This record gives sequence, structure tokens and C-alpha cells, in this order.
Amino acid sequence: MDYDRSQTINGLLRPADLKRLSKRAPFSWGRDATLDWGVIALAMALFGLAPFLWLKALLLLPVILVVGNRQHALALLGHDGTHFTICYDKRLNDIVNDVVAWMPLGLTGDGYRNLHILHHRDLGTAHDPEIVYKGLRADQWDLPAKLKDVLGLAARDLVGGGLTDYKIIFEYSKPSHARSYVALAAWHLVFTGGLVLLGLWWVPVLWYVSILTSFIMFFRLRMWIEHQGTDTTQRLQLNWWQGPLLAPHLSWHHWEHHFWPSIPYSRLAEIRRLIPGVPTKTLGELILHFESCAEIKSGTALKALPEAEVPPEAVAAE
Repeated sequence: MDYDRSQTINGLLRPADLKRLSKRAPFSWGRDATLDWGVIALAMALFGLAPFLWLKALLLLPVILVVGNRQHALALLGHDGTHFTICYDKRLNDIVNDVVAWMPLGLTGDGYRNLHILHHRDLGTAHDPEIVYKGLRADQWDLPAKLKDVLGLAARDLVGGGLTDYKIIFEYSKPSHARSYVALAAWHLVFTGGLVLLGLWWVPVLWYVSILTSFIMFFRLRMWIEHQGTDTTQRLQLNWWQGPLLAPHLSWHHWEHHFWPSIPYSRLAEIRRLIPGVPTKTLGELILHFESCAEIKSGTALKALPEAEVPPEAVAAE
């Protein structure tokens, strides 16, 4: 389909398509949240029902990986809900999003939205929270980078190397209202207390261990494929197993999301079909690019701040 630039949003998408695609998507969000929680429950049940201690020991790492992967998937549903894509009632949208997706991970939609708005507004600049975060974890995000080094950092996350990263995420996602802290504490008291009373004390143990290990690992790996090495967003094409593993719920359509954040994740693939001419990279191509690209130090902003936002001392120094 040929798109007339004068009749489109961002020169790419027709206004009529934007309106149609931006309709709220409660059923797809609810379906995927149910599936994520179902996979988590199944993994926990398999561990709990294992009759022998040696079998539990064998299952421990796979279960932590599966739970952390679906925790990461819940975070991506939470990210989508932060853009009010679940339902038109914003208060209901946030309650559902918090209870189902954010609070289980120790975070709140209120706090994440404060952070995420800045990411969209200041993408790639020194004010982008992602650039700030990478600067705080200097040398972990240096380019060029070899795949074995990235995977080595991911492996460290599985033994607690990502604790600092979770702490940074938590501190930078502080909610605006005290009631959000109260609700967050209440969620975890009910979750942990209820399971302990049922004799399932090992479920919250596995849950929190997974958050602090494999969840952070998958979080790290996804960040490598979104904005790393560019002042904008990588446009990727992932296959049937790479998507669910590294960027669940079509979040590898991140280029489309940054252009049109009001469109629910479940419709981002349709945008890609409507705009076929923009080049994409495969995961393999992106890895090769990272291994051979020019040097970029962790936390380097690749996009200049708008002139009005440049500090006067920086101008004077020039």
C-alpha cells in the first residue's frame, strides 16, 4: 500500500489507521496475563510435586528461569498498561495493571509511569533514564561488545549479580503517592502470608529469588536489543523462539511502539505490515553489529538535547 506522506502521522501511518489501532485491548491483555500466570503456576506446581529432593534440585534452575521469564513478560504487560492501553477508565486501567503486573514485581504503575514518560520524551539524550541507568552501570553497556561478554553478565545475574540493577530500577521508579507504597506492601503481605498459611512457603521464596536473578537477566538481555547502539530504536525481526524468550508479547516491535505508544502491543505487528519499507535487523545481524561497531561508552547520549535544555555552562565551555 502506498502512503502519501502529507496525509499520515509521522509520515508513515494514516490517521484513520492510528485511530482504529489505538482502541483499547482488554481481552488480549487479560488473556496474555492469564497465560503468564498459568505458566508460573505450572512451573511452581511441578517443583512442589516433585517427590524427591534430588529431583527438586534438578528442577530448581529451570523453574527459576521459567518464572523469571514470565515475570519479565508480566513487566512488559505492565509497560503496555502504563500507556493506558487496557481500558478507557484510567483508574481501572491502573488498578488492574498494578495488581496483575507491576505489584507482583515490587513496582507500581504510578512510579514506572513517572520514569517512562521521560524515556519517551528524552529518548537517546542525556536526560533519558535508560542512558542514566547505563551510565550508573558503566562498562557493562560498552560497545563494541562480544556476545560471550553479554551472556557472561547475564549468567552473573543468575547468582545475584543483578541485585544492584533491581535496586536502581526500584529507586528510579518511586511512586508519587504514599498510598502506592501502602498498596504495594499490602499486595506482598497477602501474597506471602496467604501462601505461608497454606504451607506453601517455598512459593514466595522461589518468586522473590526469581525476581532478583532470572527476571533481571531477561530484563538486561531485552535492553540490549531495544535502544543499545542507536539514538533511536532498533527495528528487529525475531523468530518464533527469540520473541517469547527475549521480548515477550511482541515487545520486539519496539520501534513501532516508540512512534505510536497509544497502540496496544497486540496490534503492533499490524503496523509493521502497513509499513513494510523500513529496514529491520535479525538478532544475528544485531549481534554482529555490536561486535564490530564504533566505540560507545556506557551512558553515552547519542542524541543532543534540544538547544533550550543545554545547560549554560556547557555552552560556555564550547
